[in-house]
Amino acid sequence: MTWSWRDEPDPPQPQGVIGIGSVARHLLTIVERLAQGGDTGLMATANDDVLILTGPAQLLPWADGVQYIAPHDEATALWLPVAERPAIPIDLLEQAIRRKHPRMPMLLLREPGQLVPLTRLLPADAGLLRQIRSRWQGDQ
Repeated sequence: MTWSWRDEPDPPQPQGVIGIGSVARHLLTIVERLAQGGDTGLMATANDDVLILTGPAQLLPWADGVQYIAPHDEATALWLPVAERPAIPIDLLEQAIRRKHPRMPMLLLREPGQLVPLTRLLPADAGLLRQIRSRWQGDQ
């Protein structure tokens, strides 16, 4: 299935932030500093080159190169970048994704084209952040 993307005419309030590659590592450093003060109020998940944080918009950190994300009103199990959306019906896209990936929610990214599961979000505490840092250092 192929489709184009377009700007989101009415961007939703962000409920998450994603960093990819070096941006993910920088975002991890920022959230590690936040965790030194105690509860970050955020949830986190990561893979080899991606860090995703979710939580209230006012708690989401900023870093150059991140993308802000949120579930779409028309398909709440499908998260998208807040600034853009696929140029096809979002509810039908969610149904098609759910058929192949029944464990939702999922984050759909345009660039790089990825479908990232959000089913393993955990509290972004110092212990989890150390595990992410350790895994990434082992990958170098």
